[in-house]
Parts: sequence; C-alpha cells; structure tokens
Amino acid sequence: MKINADQINLITKRGLRGDLKSFERLLDFLEKYEGISVIKYGMYSLIFQIAMNKFIDTSKDCEECGGKCCQIGYPVPVYGFDYEELRNRLNTDDLKKLEKVGNNLFLLRRPCQFQKGWLCSIHKIKPYACLSYPFATEDEQKEVINSYDGKGVPDFKVPEYCPAGKRVKDIMNKIINDLINKLGRVPTPRELYNELKSRYYRNEETTSK
Repeated sequence: MKINADQINLITKRGLRGDLKSFERLLDFLEKYEGISVIKYGMYSLIFQIAMNKFIDTSKDCEECGGKCCQIGYPVPVYGFDYEELRNRLNTDDLKKLEKVGNNLFLLRRPCQFQKGWLCSIHKIKPYACLSYPFATEDEQKEVINSYDGKGVPDFKVPEYCPAGKRVKDIMNKIINDLINKLGRVPTPRELYNELKSRYYRNEETTSK
C-alpha cells in the first residue's frame, strides 16, 4: 500500500508520541529504502528519539534541566499538519502565539509561551519539531546528517544543557556496543529498535516529559 507525505507525517507524529504500531509501520516503510544513506540516518535518529520519548523515563533529567530546550534556540517550526491539530484543540488566544510565515508554515518563538514551569502545557499535541528533539531534529543534527555516509550508527549531537539527551545517548551507545559484541558487526536500525524494545518495553504508557 502506498503512503503519501501527509500520511507519513501523521504516522511519524503518532509513532514519536509512543504509538508503537505507527512507529513500526514507519520503520517498515523506510526499511525498503535503507540502502540510501539519508534514509538509514533517519531510521537511526527516529529510534534514538523513540527511546527518549517512549522507552526511557527522562522526567527527572528534564525537571533538573528546567526545560531549557523550550527556552533557548531558533523558533520552532509548526507545519500545516501540526497547525490543523492545534487549531482543533486550542482557543483563539493560544493560536495567536503562532506566527504565520508562509503557506502552511508557522513559527513558535522561544521561550515557548506554552511552557509551564519545566513542563509542556500542550504535551499531548506538541508540534513535530518538539517531538523530534534533539535526535531527529534537523537544526540540531545538520552537521551529522551532512557527514553521514551510511556506515555505522550516526554520532548524534546532544546540546550541553540537555541531561536527558546525554543519558539517552549513553544508554543507546551501550545497547549498540552490546549488539556489536553479540553480532560481530554494527546493528541495523531494525536490530537496534528490537533490542531497545526488548529491554525497555512495558505495557503501560510511559512518557519522558
């Protein structure tokens, strides 16, 4: 069955929110093109991100940090598919916090007006760019994307102020090293995901923030 761009965007958002059926459907689709370096990179980045969003509880790290990712940095892009969801759930005053800059493109400037303390007040409907931070966010990983040649697992960058990202990266690197010792080679994205899931999956819903 063919999947168009809008469907991919929605499946990706559901997956990064912790819907594993959607996430695995996305992997199934991307796996067909895994021989392309940028696709393989994307698969690894999404797996690191789902580790942070779903499998590894980083709430204490985020509380310690104070949610700096919501306070500093470039404006957050809010795409058309994000806006449609926000428009259905937010009131008019809240929607005014989004700055329209193009066709189906809005910006949410930082510090984010939806941040309450260290928590996100729109966590369940947060934009894709927030769900993908920091491992699957292009702005954070631009140098890594440009240098990745399809060999090995990308060495993802984590902002200095992000203890949650650092801990997730350390855990993922430990899993990768364990798999290298077991398999005698670098694990494929699917093998890495399966090992992550086998170690951390719980039936109850888990969230990181």
